[in-house]
Amino acid sequence: MGVYNVHGGHNFIVPGAKGLLDETTEDRKVTARVISALRVAGHTVYDCTDDSGRTQGRNLANIVAKCNAHPVDLNISNHLNAGGGTGVEVWCYDEKTKDIAAAICQNVSAALGIPNRGVKYSKSLYVLRKTSGRAILVECCFVDSQNDASHWNADKCGDAIASAIAGKTVTGTTSSGSAPVTTPVAKPATSTGNDWVRRLQSECNTQGFSNQKVDGIPGKNTLAGCPTCRKGARGNITRLIQEKLGVAVDGIFGQKTKNAVIAFQRAHGLIADGIVGKNTWRALLGL
Repeated sequence: MGVYNVHGGHNFIVPGAKGLLDETTEDRKVTARVISALRVAGHTVYDCTDDSGRTQGRNLANIVAKCNAHPVDLNISNHLNAGGGTGVEVWCYDEKTKDIAAAICQNVSAALGIPNRGVKYSKSLYVLRKTSGRAILVECCFVDSQNDASHWNADKCGDAIASAIAGKTVTGTTSSGSAPVTTPVAKPATSTGNDWVRRLQSECNTQGFSNQKVDGIPGKNTLAGCPTCRKGARGNITRLIQEKLGVAVDGIFGQKTKNAVIAFQRAHGLIADGIVGKNTWRALLGL
């Protein structure tokens, strides 16, 4: 029997990509299913997911520290991709993991009915570079692809990954409730999101940046009324930014807040300058 480390990428403090699917939410569903399927098959599996790192760097360091705490046959990092593509791909540090990576690509592609983008290589990805022993990074699908979202099922994906690793068909016992997304989800849909937007709209009006309807529904008027915020800013709008990013809320845009903004920007494919301008506001608002 094998010994494995498995983890979901990012966390809800420094989240992954968002689109028709939410990377952080879905990679944890996949991780739970992979772990369950491998354990059912008799393998030893450690969950190395990090939910406490408050910056991208700390999140990655925490994951690697957990992975390196015990020797294993393979480290598996689960992610979802973004950027306009479609399909599954697996990243390797070198060709030592080529065969298992190719098997995962083939399995996931067949299970979900999405394109097989194949095995790719990188020596710059932190988890592949810093983790002791063999490691792979699975990009299960694209969060911003309607094709991928309409075929998405975290349980099928997890079983496909685990089966490739186990060398036979294995099935997990966890149930994610994952179902294909057939239409884009209207945002924001939750009371928490509406309340945050409502408070942002009100504060922008109070400070004279806008004169908009305070309804908790983000749109072009809300975006137009959001001021550019950067290191050194203070006040309630900074507090709202900090709240949204999950950092300490003190109303002072210091280095920690800037680092959190940079991590958020990188996760959303934006210019990572630490300045909350129009494009960053657009991502924060879910537009």
